[in-house]
Amino acid sequence: MSKPDTPDQPRGEPGRRLHLVPDPDPTAEPGFTTGTSSPDELHRDRAGDPHPDTPDLPPDPETEQRAWAEIGRARSELPDRDETMFATYLGSVVRDLAPTSEADPANILASLLAATGVYLGPRPHIRAGDDRHPLLIWPLVIGRTSIGRKGAGYSAAKRLLTAADAEFVAANIHSGLTSGEGLAQVFSDDEDDGATGPDETTGTGKTGKPSRARLLPPGDRRLLAFEPEWANVMARMRREGNTLSATLRGAWEGGNLSTLGVNARIVRDTHVGILTHITPGEFKAKVSGSDLAGGTYNRFLPVFVAQTQFLPAGTGASPELLEHLGNDLRTRLDIGARLGQLTFTHDAAYAWRRLYVEFGGHSTDDGPIEQFLSRAAPNCLRVAGIHAALDGTPHIHPEHLAAAAAFIRYAVASARAIFTAASPQRAKLARFIAEAGAQGRARTEISRDCFGGNESKTDIDAWLDQLIERGEITKDIQRPAGGKGGRAKETYIATDAS
Repeated sequence: MSKPDTPDQPRGEPGRRLHLVPDPDPTAEPGFTTGTSSPDELHRDRAGDPHPDTPDLPPDPETEQRAWAEIGRARSELPDRDETMFATYLGSVVRDLAPTSEADPANILASLLAATGVYLGPRPHIRAGDDRHPLLIWPLVIGRTSIGRKGAGYSAAKRLLTAADAEFVAANIHSGLTSGEGLAQVFSDDEDDGATGPDETTGTGKTGKPSRARLLPPGDRRLLAFEPEWANVMARMRREGNTLSATLRGAWEGGNLSTLGVNARIVRDTHVGILTHITPGEFKAKVSGSDLAGGTYNRFLPVFVAQTQFLPAGTGASPELLEHLGNDLRTRLDIGARLGQLTFTHDAAYAWRRLYVEFGGHSTDDGPIEQFLSRAAPNCLRVAGIHAALDGTPHIHPEHLAAAAAFIRYAVASARAIFTAASPQRAKLARFIAEAGAQGRARTEISRDCFGGNESKTDIDAWLDQLIERGEITKDIQRPAGGKGGRAKETYIATDAS
C-alpha cells in the first residue's frame, strides 16, 4: 500500500492483452511522472519534438514550493492506494496520460471506467446468481474545490474518448439530471412525447405539435450522465415527490426504466452510466442516513482525489499521443462491445471466492461506510468485466479481478476517509446541544442561535442526522397537547445528558 504519488506497477500479463498498436519501449521505467517539467517529455521518442505550444518557463522556486506544499496538504487527506488498480490496459492508458495532467490518476481511471462501460453497451455482461449485471460503473469523484482537480481528470479522459470516437462524446454524454420522468424522457422514441433537448424545434410530429431534436441517436440507448455539480442534483432528489432517486436505482440494474405516475412511462433496454463531481463538505452535508439506507448511494463508488503535480504551462496530452491511444481504444471498444456473457477462468473463480467474502456485505455494522460496501461485490465484478472486455476476451482473468478489487478497496477507503474526517460545523452543533444539558435544544434554537441563520436547513438536517447516527444525540418529538393540530416540537438532547 502507498500514498498515491509516484507509483510503480507492472503492466499486467502481456499474453492476455490485445496488441493492436506497438507498445511504448518496454525497457522504459513505468510509473507516474511528477514535477514541473514539460508534460510531453514522456513522448519525445514517439511523437518527435516536444509540443511546440509548451513554453520554456524560467524557474520560480518560491512559487513551486508553495504550490507543492498545498498539493501535499491536499494529498495527505487521501487514503492509501494499491497501485494494482492500474495493472491493466486502462491502467497503461492512465500511465501515458498522467504526466500530461495535474489530475489524480485515480480520477482519470474512474472517468474512463464510467465512459468505457457505457460505450461497450448492454451486450457484454456478468451474471451473479440470477442477476444480470451490465458493465456500468458510477464513480462519485470527490475532491476539494480547485486543489481537487476533478475537472482536469474528466478533461483528460474526454480528450482521449474524443480521439477514439468524437460522435459518441457529442451524442451520448449529457448533463442535467432533474427527475425520474426527465431521465426516462431522454430515451423516448415518440416524436410527440415532449421536449428532451436544448435545440430549437425541428418540425412537427404526427399530431402537428412541435418536436425537438433527440438527445441520443435513434435506436441508441447508451447514456453517460456527467454531473459536475452533483450537490445540486442531490438537493433535487430530496424534494418531495421527486422520483429521480428511485429511477436511478432501476437504471443501475440496466434494462427497463419505469415511472408510474400521472404520465406513466416504460422505457426498455437502457444503458445508463453516471459520472459525478462533488466536494467532501457538500457530500457529508447533503447525504443523510435515510439517503444511504435508501440504497441509491451504495450504487456509487466514491473516489477521493487531489491534484498530483504542478504544471502551470501544461497543454495536456499531445495530439500524436491521443491519436495513438485513441485508435487502440476504439478498436478495443468495438471488439469488446460484441462480447456476450463474461465468465471466470479457473484461477479467477478461485480468486473471486475470497473477494466475495471480502466484498459480500458480511459486516454486521450498519454505518455509512458499510452502506457503500453493500454493493462492493457486484461493482467489483463490473470493473473486472470492463477490463476483460477491453482485452477482447470473454473470460475474466485473475489480473482483471486484482485491478478491480484494488479500485473497489480505494472507493471504500475514500468513503471512510470522508465520513470519519472531522466536521467543524457538526462539532460546533454537538457542543451547542451538549451545553443545554437534559433540556436539549429546539430545532429553531439551533438554526437561530447556533448558526445565526447562516446555514441552510438541508445542511443542518444532515449534521443532525449524522450526530444521531454516531450516537452523540437523540431526537425527541412532542406532539401538541390534546391531539390538536399544529406543528410538533423537535428537541435534540446530548446522549450523555439524557
